[in-house]
Amino acid sequence: MSSSSHHHDEYSSDDEEIYDSSSKSKVFLGFVDGPITPEDQPTIEDTFIGSQPVWLHPDSKPQEMLLVCDHCGRKLALLAQAYAPLPDKFYDRVLYLFGCKSAQCSTKKGSVKAIRGINKSRETVDRIKGELAASQLDEKLKLDPELTKNLFTSGGGGSGGGSKNPFGGGNPFASSGSNPFHVEKKEEEKPAEAKNEKSGNKSYAEIAASSPSKSKSNSKPAKKLDGALPEFAGQFVYVEPEKFRKDKTADAELEKYKHLIEKSNQDDNDNDNDNDEHGASSSRRGSQSSAVLDPQTTKISNMLDDKFFESFSSITKHNPGQVLRYDLGGKPLLYNGKDDVAKRFLAHPANIPRPAYNPSSERRFEFQLMPKAIMDLEELDHDGVDIKDILNGMSWGTIIVCTDLKDYIPDDHFDDNGVGYIQEWCGVQWEESV
Repeated sequence: MSSSSHHHDEYSSDDEEIYDSSSKSKVFLGFVDGPITPEDQPTIEDTFIGSQPVWLHPDSKPQEMLLVCDHCGRKLALLAQAYAPLPDKFYDRVLYLFGCKSAQCSTKKGSVKAIRGINKSRETVDRIKGELAASQLDEKLKLDPELTKNLFTSGGGGSGGGSKNPFGGGNPFASSGSNPFHVEKKEEEKPAEAKNEKSGNKSYAEIAASSPSKSKSNSKPAKKLDGALPEFAGQFVYVEPEKFRKDKTADAELEKYKHLIEKSNQDDNDNDNDNDEHGASSSRRGSQSSAVLDPQTTKISNMLDDKFFESFSSITKHNPGQVLRYDLGGKPLLYNGKDDVAKRFLAHPANIPRPAYNPSSERRFEFQLMPKAIMDLEELDHDGVDIKDILNGMSWGTIIVCTDLKDYIPDDHFDDNGVGYIQEWCGVQWEESV
């Protein structure tokens, strides 16, 4: 999973000293792992942001209505594709997240869409069952050295039962809290040190790391949306369990603005002393003095009033390179606590729309795209970026995807290749709503 290129923004992911081992998180974080290139294209078993989607079968695409913006009618661009098989299911499962590239469609309903795809073809089911059998055999070999001797000639058993086997962690379907994403791009590219992973329970990562089947098909091309979709810059993503830093300086970014906000408060107090004596509280939101400071400060000030944004910032600062967070059945990290999306998750129980195609079921949180993804998708973190590009770019704080608890897709949605797609619920917390 880790290689010499796998470093987070400000520190090496191998530097265990700066992590707090007592802080346990069941969240998996995705980090950018190098660009998608003509020579290095993703497969169905990769997780990545940007580029073109990889469908579950070359001739099986979703319906056109799922891939166009409901506001302007243009084709959507892929924001993220996540290989996310479930631990107890014998089929391939992929989540796609799309967004409209038109700035005019920002904040508009239907400009961001999530799609869940499943491939339950006979070949896929047989392959996954074979992988499960292989992992169980490997577990037996580990437990019984005599069996290993009988099965392998000398020299053959070392790599067969050891770290090269992508299913070396035992039954890859045993744990529901395991890593749902693809971790390595290519087995042969893996440097030697990547074999000694410190990240503990990676049973699910190991399934995802198995090399995808390269089956060729002669069936007719799909009569769906023609041509490629518009696209953002493509980047492979690798995944690690969330770890928290020991230091307490994670809020350094917010610290920069504290003096401005304190000054703003002081001005408010000076101006409003008469009111304060009569019991009225001074609000920095409505104060003229903070508006005199540049508008950005007012915005930061408003954000600081929101404990959800403070929490979002402080948790993200532990791993500033994260482009996505995966926590099946967990809770999303809210960008603010005020908008309609926040209200849904803050209700008890959470008020996530039920799947119309499976009304007896309900939806659960699965993953969210993080603001760092904007920098990578729009390539805003390199030299020579025009400020206009940043101002005209995407303006969301986070995109939250929730999926059907029963992972159901109606039978009539599946094609002859055993592939079916369904639209899932996603909630966008836009910058403007803060």
